[in-house]
Amino acid sequence: MLKSKQIYYAKTLNDIFYQKKSIKDIQLMSGCTQDKKLPEISLCVRNIRELNYSIKHERFFEFGPEITLSQILEIDPAKLPSVFYEAVKSIANTNIRNIATLAGNICAKNYRYTLFAPLVALDAKLELKSETETIYLPMTKFSEVPENFVLSKIILPLGEWEVAVFKRLGPAHLITENSASFVFLADTVKNQIANLKIAFAGPFSLRSLELENRLLGASLPLSENAILEFVEAAEKLYDETCQNKQVPPILRAQFLNLVKYSLEQLT
Repeated sequence: MLKSKQIYYAKTLNDIFYQKKSIKDIQLMSGCTQDKKLPEISLCVRNIRELNYSIKHERFFEFGPEITLSQILEIDPAKLPSVFYEAVKSIANTNIRNIATLAGNICAKNYRYTLFAPLVALDAKLELKSETETIYLPMTKFSEVPENFVLSKIILPLGEWEVAVFKRLGPAHLITENSASFVFLADTVKNQIANLKIAFAGPFSLRSLELENRLLGASLPLSENAILEFVEAAEKLYDETCQNKQVPPILRAQFLNLVKYSLEQLT
Protein backbone atom coordinates (compact mmCIF):
# COMPACT_ATOMS: atom_id res chain seq x y z
CA MET A 1 0.00 0.00 0.00
CA LEU A 2 1.30 3.45 -0.93
CA LYS A 3 1.99 5.71 2.00
CA SER A 4 -0.12 8.88 1.82
CA LYS A 5 1.50 12.30 1.94
CA GLN A 6 0.91 14.44 5.00
CA ILE A 7 0.11 18.11 4.34
CA TYR A 8 -0.29 20.72 7.08
CA TYR A 9 -1.36 24.34 6.69
CA ALA A 10 0.03 27.47 8.30
CA LYS A 11 -1.98 30.67 8.70
CA THR A 12 0.68 32.83 10.35
CA LEU A 13 4.45 33.07 10.57
CA ASN A 14 4.26 31.77 14.14
CA ASP A 15 2.43 28.70 12.82
CA ILE A 16 5.47 27.91 10.70
CA PHE A 17 7.84 28.04 13.67
CA TYR A 18 5.49 25.91 15.77
CA GLN A 19 5.01 23.24 13.10
CA LYS A 20 8.73 23.09 12.24
CA LYS A 21 9.52 22.59 15.91
CA SER A 22 6.74 20.05 16.48
CA ILE A 23 6.97 17.86 13.36
CA LYS A 24 10.25 16.26 12.36
CA ASP A 25 11.35 16.61 8.70
CA ILE A 26 8.43 18.84 7.73
CA GLN A 27 9.19 20.90 4.60
CA LEU A 28 7.68 24.20 3.50
CA MET A 29 5.80 24.36 0.22
CA SER A 30 3.75 26.87 -1.71
CA GLY A 31 3.20 26.88 -5.47
CA CYS A 32 5.16 23.64 -6.07
CA THR A 33 5.77 24.55 -9.72
CA GLN A 34 9.30 23.10 -9.51
CA ASP A 35 8.61 19.91 -7.58
CA LYS A 36 7.90 16.68 -9.43
CA LYS A 37 6.62 15.12 -6.23
CA LEU A 38 5.55 16.36 -2.83
CA PRO A 39 7.65 15.77 0.29
CA GLU A 40 6.42 13.06 2.63
CA ILE A 41 5.48 15.73 5.18
CA SER A 42 4.87 19.29 4.01
CA LEU A 43 3.63 22.58 5.39
CA CYS A 44 1.68 24.80 3.00
CA VAL A 45 2.49 28.48 3.61
CA ARG A 46 0.61 29.88 0.64
CA ASN A 47 -2.24 31.49 2.60
CA ILE A 48 -0.17 33.50 5.09
CA ARG A 49 -1.19 37.12 4.51
CA GLU A 50 1.86 38.61 6.23
CA LEU A 51 4.05 36.86 3.63
CA ASN A 52 2.03 37.91 0.57
CA TYR A 53 2.24 41.64 -0.09
CA SER A 54 4.12 44.42 -1.87
CA ILE A 55 4.90 47.92 -0.61
CA LYS A 56 6.66 50.69 -2.51
CA HIS A 57 8.89 52.96 -0.47
CA GLU A 58 10.81 55.96 -1.75
CA ARG A 59 14.03 54.07 -2.44
CA PHE A 60 13.04 50.42 -2.44
CA PHE A 61 10.24 47.93 -3.02
CA GLU A 62 9.36 45.45 -0.30
CA PHE A 63 7.89 42.06 -1.21
CA GLY A 64 6.50 39.26 0.88
CA PRO A 65 8.04 35.97 -0.27
CA GLU A 66 4.66 34.39 -1.04
CA ILE A 67 3.67 37.03 -3.58
CA THR A 68 3.02 35.34 -6.90
CA LEU A 69 4.79 36.30 -10.10
CA SER A 70 1.47 37.36 -11.61
CA GLN A 71 0.87 39.72 -8.69
CA ILE A 72 4.25 41.33 -9.34
CA LEU A 73 3.33 41.85 -12.99
CA GLU A 74 0.18 43.71 -11.88
CA ILE A 75 2.45 46.48 -10.52
CA ASP A 76 3.05 49.44 -12.84
CA PRO A 77 6.27 48.51 -14.71
CA ALA A 78 7.47 52.12 -14.39
CA LYS A 79 7.71 51.63 -10.63
CA LEU A 80 10.02 48.61 -10.83
CA PRO A 81 13.57 48.15 -12.16
CA SER A 82 13.16 47.14 -15.80
CA VAL A 83 15.49 44.13 -15.56
CA PHE A 84 13.47 42.72 -12.65
CA TYR A 85 10.12 43.25 -14.36
CA GLU A 86 11.34 41.74 -17.63
CA ALA A 87 12.79 38.76 -15.76
CA VAL A 88 9.45 38.05 -14.05
CA LYS A 89 7.63 38.46 -17.36
CA SER A 90 9.97 35.96 -19.05
CA ILE A 91 9.09 33.11 -16.68
CA ALA A 92 6.88 30.30 -18.01
CA ASN A 93 3.31 31.31 -18.84
CA THR A 94 0.36 33.00 -17.15
CA ASN A 95 -0.97 29.80 -15.58
CA ILE A 96 2.37 29.02 -13.96
CA ARG A 97 2.96 32.62 -12.88
CA ASN A 98 -0.44 32.60 -11.15
CA ILE A 99 0.85 30.04 -8.65
CA ALA A 100 4.65 30.41 -8.73
CA THR A 101 6.01 32.61 -5.93
CA LEU A 102 8.97 34.93 -5.54
CA ALA A 103 10.36 32.77 -2.74
CA GLY A 104 10.07 29.64 -4.86
CA ASN A 105 12.21 31.21 -7.58
CA ILE A 106 14.83 32.49 -5.16
CA CYS A 107 15.09 29.37 -2.99
CA ALA A 108 15.19 26.70 -5.71
CA LYS A 109 17.61 23.94 -4.79
CA ASN A 110 20.68 23.09 -6.87
CA TYR A 111 20.07 25.83 -9.45
CA ARG A 112 19.82 29.61 -9.67
CA TYR A 113 16.54 30.43 -11.37
CA THR A 114 15.57 33.41 -13.52
CA LEU A 115 15.18 36.08 -10.82
CA PHE A 116 18.47 35.36 -9.09
CA ALA A 117 20.68 37.42 -11.43
CA PRO A 118 18.46 40.55 -11.39
CA LEU A 119 18.20 40.45 -7.59
CA VAL A 120 21.97 40.01 -7.24
CA ALA A 121 22.73 42.81 -9.70
CA LEU A 122 20.28 45.18 -8.00
CA ASP A 123 21.80 44.50 -4.55
CA ALA A 124 18.57 43.11 -3.13
CA LYS A 125 18.48 42.00 0.49
CA LEU A 126 16.59 39.19 2.19
CA GLU A 127 15.01 39.38 5.62
CA LEU A 128 15.15 36.05 7.44
CA LYS A 129 13.34 35.36 10.69
CA SER A 130 13.60 32.73 13.38
CA GLU A 131 11.59 32.57 16.58
CA THR A 132 14.17 34.71 18.36
CA GLU A 133 15.94 36.90 15.80
CA THR A 134 15.80 38.68 12.47
CA ILE A 135 18.77 38.87 10.12
CA TYR A 136 19.36 40.61 6.78
CA LEU A 137 21.38 38.94 4.07
CA PRO A 138 22.53 40.41 0.73
CA MET A 139 21.50 38.34 -2.28
CA THR A 140 25.19 38.19 -3.21
CA LYS A 141 25.79 36.05 -0.11
CA PHE A 142 22.63 33.93 -0.25
CA SER A 143 22.88 30.20 -0.88
CA GLU A 144 19.96 28.79 1.12
CA VAL A 145 17.67 29.71 4.00
CA PRO A 146 19.53 28.89 7.25
CA GLU A 147 18.16 26.16 9.46
CA ASN A 148 15.37 27.33 11.79
CA PHE A 149 14.88 30.51 9.75
CA VAL A 150 12.13 31.52 7.32
CA LEU A 151 12.41 33.95 4.42
CA SER A 152 10.12 36.79 5.47
CA LYS A 153 10.86 39.71 3.14
CA ILE A 154 12.67 40.67 -0.08
CA ILE A 155 13.96 44.25 -0.27
CA LEU A 156 14.57 45.49 -3.81
CA PRO A 157 16.41 48.83 -4.26
CA LEU A 158 14.97 51.21 -6.84
CA GLY A 159 16.76 53.47 -9.27
CA GLU A 160 17.11 54.28 -12.95
CA TRP A 161 19.96 52.97 -15.11
CA GLU A 162 21.13 54.47 -18.37
CA VAL A 163 21.89 51.01 -19.76
CA ALA A 164 19.91 48.05 -18.45
CA VAL A 165 20.16 44.65 -20.15
CA PHE A 166 18.35 41.47 -19.11
CA LYS A 167 18.61 38.26 -21.07
CA ARG A 168 17.14 34.89 -20.29
CA LEU A 169 19.06 31.98 -21.81
CA GLY A 170 17.78 28.52 -22.65
CA PRO A 171 14.25 27.24 -23.41
CA ALA A 172 11.47 29.80 -23.11
CA HIS A 173 9.22 27.94 -20.66
CA LEU A 174 11.48 25.37 -19.04
CA ILE A 175 14.48 25.23 -16.73
CA THR A 176 17.16 22.94 -18.15
CA GLU A 177 20.93 22.67 -17.86
CA ASN A 178 21.13 25.33 -20.60
CA SER A 179 19.03 27.84 -18.63
CA ALA A 180 20.55 30.97 -17.14
CA SER A 181 19.92 34.69 -16.75
CA PHE A 182 22.20 37.66 -17.38
CA VAL A 183 21.97 41.26 -16.18
CA PHE A 184 24.08 44.30 -17.09
CA LEU A 185 23.50 47.70 -15.48
CA ALA A 186 25.48 50.89 -16.08
CA ASP A 187 25.35 54.61 -15.30
CA THR A 188 27.56 57.37 -16.65
CA VAL A 189 28.53 60.83 -15.43
CA LYS A 190 30.22 63.39 -17.71
CA ASN A 191 30.88 60.74 -20.33
CA GLN A 192 32.57 58.38 -17.86
CA ILE A 193 31.35 55.10 -16.39
CA ALA A 194 30.17 55.88 -12.85
CA ASN A 195 28.52 52.59 -11.89
CA LEU A 196 28.58 49.12 -13.39
CA LYS A 197 26.96 45.85 -12.33
CA ILE A 198 27.07 42.47 -14.05
CA ALA A 199 25.39 39.31 -12.80
CA PHE A 200 24.96 35.82 -14.23
CA ALA A 201 23.03 32.95 -12.66
CA GLY A 202 22.10 29.42 -13.65
CA PRO A 203 24.18 26.37 -12.70
CA PHE A 204 26.06 28.82 -10.47
CA SER A 205 25.91 32.54 -9.72
CA LEU A 206 28.53 35.12 -10.64
CA ARG A 207 29.10 38.72 -9.68
CA SER A 208 32.46 40.37 -8.98
CA LEU A 209 33.07 43.89 -7.66
CA GLU A 210 36.68 43.55 -8.76
CA LEU A 211 35.57 42.93 -12.34
CA GLU A 212 33.06 45.78 -12.27
CA ASN A 213 35.59 48.21 -10.80
CA ARG A 214 37.94 47.69 -13.75
CA LEU A 215 35.87 50.09 -15.84
CA LEU A 216 34.80 52.66 -13.26
CA GLY A 217 35.94 56.07 -14.42
CA ALA A 218 36.63 54.86 -17.97
CA SER A 219 35.87 57.40 -20.68
CA LEU A 220 33.26 56.71 -23.34
CA PRO A 221 33.06 55.40 -25.94
CA LEU A 222 35.13 52.42 -24.90
CA SER A 223 37.88 51.43 -27.29
CA GLU A 224 37.86 48.01 -28.92
CA ASN A 225 40.96 47.15 -26.88
CA ALA A 226 39.29 48.17 -23.60
CA ILE A 227 36.27 45.99 -24.41
CA LEU A 228 38.51 43.06 -25.39
CA GLU A 229 40.52 43.30 -22.16
CA PHE A 230 37.35 43.43 -20.06
CA VAL A 231 35.84 40.43 -21.86
CA GLU A 232 39.07 38.49 -21.27
CA ALA A 233 38.88 39.35 -17.55
CA ALA A 234 35.22 38.22 -17.51
CA GLU A 235 36.22 34.99 -19.24
CA LYS A 236 38.87 34.29 -16.59
CA LEU A 237 36.37 34.99 -13.80
CA TYR A 238 33.75 32.72 -15.39
CA ASP A 239 36.23 29.85 -15.73
CA GLU A 240 37.40 30.23 -12.13
CA THR A 241 33.84 30.40 -10.78
CA CYS A 242 32.57 27.30 -12.56
CA GLN A 243 35.73 25.27 -12.04
CA ASN A 244 34.93 21.63 -11.17
CA LYS A 245 31.30 22.12 -12.24
CA GLN A 246 29.60 20.41 -15.15
CA VAL A 247 28.40 23.41 -17.14
CA PRO A 248 27.31 23.34 -20.82
CA PRO A 249 29.93 25.16 -22.96
CA ILE A 250 27.19 27.17 -24.68
CA LEU A 251 26.54 29.14 -21.49
CA ARG A 252 30.15 30.34 -21.41
CA ALA A 253 29.97 31.56 -24.99
CA GLN A 254 26.61 33.26 -24.38
CA PHE A 255 27.86 34.98 -21.22
CA LEU A 256 30.91 36.42 -22.97
CA ASN A 257 28.88 37.52 -26.00
CA LEU A 258 26.41 39.30 -23.71
CA VAL A 259 29.19 41.06 -21.82
CA LYS A 260 30.66 42.31 -25.11
CA TYR A 261 27.24 43.32 -26.48
CA SER A 262 26.36 45.21 -23.28
CA LEU A 263 29.63 47.14 -23.24
CA GLU A 264 29.03 48.18 -26.83
CA GLN A 265 25.73 49.79 -25.74
CA LEU A 266 27.70 52.35 -23.71
CA THR A 267 28.12 55.52 -25.76
